[in-house]
Amino acid sequence: MKNRIQMAWLCAAATLALPAAGAQGAVTAAAVERKAPNTYEIHWTSDRAAEPVAVYLAGKPDAPASERKLLFRRSAPGHEVVQTPAGGRPYFYIEDEQGSGLWTAERVLPLAGGRNFRDLGGYAAADGRRVKWGKVFRSGSMARLTHADYDYLSRLGVKVVCDFRTSPERASEPNLWPEAAKIDYWYREYDMGFGEFSKLLEQRVSAEQMKAAMTEGYRRMPEEQAEAYKEMFQRLLAGEVPLAFNCTAGKDRTGVAAALLLSALGVPRDVIVEDYALSEKIVDFQKELVTKGEDGALGFLASLPPEVVAPLLRTDPDYIIATFAALDSKYGSVEGYLRTALGLSGDDLQQLRDSLLE
Repeated sequence: MKNRIQMAWLCAAATLALPAAGAQGAVTAAAVERKAPNTYEIHWTSDRAAEPVAVYLAGKPDAPASERKLLFRRSAPGHEVVQTPAGGRPYFYIEDEQGSGLWTAERVLPLAGGRNFRDLGGYAAADGRRVKWGKVFRSGSMARLTHADYDYLSRLGVKVVCDFRTSPERASEPNLWPEAAKIDYWYREYDMGFGEFSKLLEQRVSAEQMKAAMTEGYRRMPEEQAEAYKEMFQRLLAGEVPLAFNCTAGKDRTGVAAALLLSALGVPRDVIVEDYALSEKIVDFQKELVTKGEDGALGFLASLPPEVVAPLLRTDPDYIIATFAALDSKYGSVEGYLRTALGLSGDDLQQLRDSLLE
């Protein structure tokens, strides 16, 4: 069941792997679907269908040509199922006859205890480059990661985790991985509830009122989480990558953080909205946060009517669109927020793009 849920992201991936404006080379988009352990189906498109492409396997997303293994040559568009060696995370490089190409990989990490743990790589930016794979990861709670998951993640070389959760959330579901892996772990002590739902839920509310509260929460999120988001950007500017950031579900505070970062890198807004909406396609939040979470910080959800809980569990595009609208209204743009609220300069933004785009 888990694999079926995680593979559901592929349908959306085709819309997310858009060609970059001004991109060079024949290969325009690619996606990877896990079929079974060590078995992947690679999909790709090209604007020169008559020309073949070469598909290579590598153990890291920036491997030089000498470290890439040729898997096959095929015409585009196309797809192919391949086997990879056990252990590690496979990255695939798809190259046209002129020597231009792009990297691709499985977006959702295959973690037994992971929750919405995925790579932000591969998205096309407005300047013709793409977000590098294997540099920034977004996630929900990491409290259920297994020792096998620890081993898998250790091979990714993550240097720091930025945890956006409240103090009660972290106490309820402690993240033991950073200490076990001896990597930096940033968090802050606070207990502010997102959108003040604790007060709202003391009343009788409808599904419509809950959605309105979620939407308002998303308008306020960049201000409420400014300290945490500033820390994340400063870590990235300091070169502390790969970096992972998370909240409990991996969709709200984390979703806004991902939207801010992808905006800073020049990824088009419609693609960012699709990345945000992807969470509910790959995670059963009813199971993760309500059924499994009865003893945790969100256990109160189990006592609420399902129709009232439903808006809380969604990644409705209206939510993240509300975030953008609030930032546009107050700061003129997302970049205005990054500069004014988070203190990023034009040079900082250019540095981010140069370090996280290829």
